[in-house]
Amino acid sequence: MKLVVGLGNPGKEYERSRHNVGFMVVEELARRRGAELKKMFWFPARQAKCRIGECEVRLIEPTTYMNRSGRAVWGAMKKWHVDPADTVVVYDDVDMEFGSLRVRGKGSGGSHNGMKSVLEWLQTKAFPRVRVGIGPKPDEMDMIGFVLGDFPDDDSLGLEKVVERAADAVESILSIGTERTMNAFNRSKADAKRGLRDESNDR
Repeated sequence: MKLVVGLGNPGKEYERSRHNVGFMVVEELARRRGAELKKMFWFPARQAKCRIGECEVRLIEPTTYMNRSGRAVWGAMKKWHVDPADTVVVYDDVDMEFGSLRVRGKGSGGSHNGMKSVLEWLQTKAFPRVRVGIGPKPDEMDMIGFVLGDFPDDDSLGLEKVVERAADAVESILSIGTERTMNAFNRSKADAKRGLRDESNDR
């Protein structure tokens, strides 16, 4: 059993917010497999069961709000007896440019409150994660307003491509492992911008 956890905030008002990219990626994975995310009753999350490659997978969206995400992740791991190494966490990163991805097998959560909560509950840094760039934050905006704000409409095509590529990265982790996925998916800011521009021109 594997877990794929997207971090975000529940509720209609946050659906398109930058802070909800993790949810968007989990929902894309569910869409690809015709799986439906449903509310859980024994811990605070929505979940769907599916297969990705040879793996049986539970897709998880915590419903605790971002800064308490760890409770739901820990609960899911205990429920299905999943080790940290088999738990992939997807979340936004304001310090990375919009369109860039970073896959890692371990590390800190930086300034991300959701990851801080996950690390506190799991008591380990050794689990794979996919960071999705949403930055940079404009100087005139405060951080909370930026991450909780919606992606602008003119970013809609770029956002779709970013979410799809992040979902591809998750599938790759489950199929060929974190190290090989890092080599295939970690991109520089310049590469990310070039890729989004090329994809946009193709449409």
